[in-house]
Amino acid sequence: MKSLLLLLPFVALLASCGTVSSVQPATGATVGGKAYSKVVVRDFAYRGAADQENGPVSGKNFPNYVSAEIAKKNAFGSVARSGKADANTLVVEGEITRFVEGNAALRALVGLGAGSSYFDASVRFVDGGNGAVVGTMTADKNSWVLGGGLAAGQTVETFMHGAAQKVAGESVKFSKGAAQR
Repeated sequence: MKSLLLLLPFVALLASCGTVSSVQPATGATVGGKAYSKVVVRDFAYRGAADQENGPVSGKNFPNYVSAEIAKKNAFGSVARSGKADANTLVVEGEITRFVEGNAALRALVGLGAGSSYFDASVRFVDGGNGAVVGTMTADKNSWVLGGGLAAGQTVETFMHGAAQKVAGESVKFSKGAAQR
């Protein structure tokens, strides 16, 4: 039982490889320096290689997940997927730079990087009033290299959901509620 308890944190750490950074302030900006009451999440451009399938679809799926996760935080008066931005609007936008589904069977049976899945994105937080970038984040996620069932279950969908949750958590730093704390 004791060895099982010691193993659980290790397994949790290996749930996926890669990272999603915390928000980094743009040059001359401070995170939380200005508080916003609204959010508009725009489609993400797809900047990956032309032969990677599903890229354009992911350009809409990822921001859909980001929008839904931000709305769950109840930190902003409104969260929209499109629309005009004004001085009270935080715009979330960016690019998906790598989107590779990989092959779950290869990840499970072979491992060692065979069939790996990848999801990389750059996220920008932009002031809707003046268009200035106020913060950035990066997502760099990939499946576990050693294979097995854990790696087989690591898909770009799970990576996008996890990255969207982190983006939503970081976006709260720009909300009026955060400024009042």
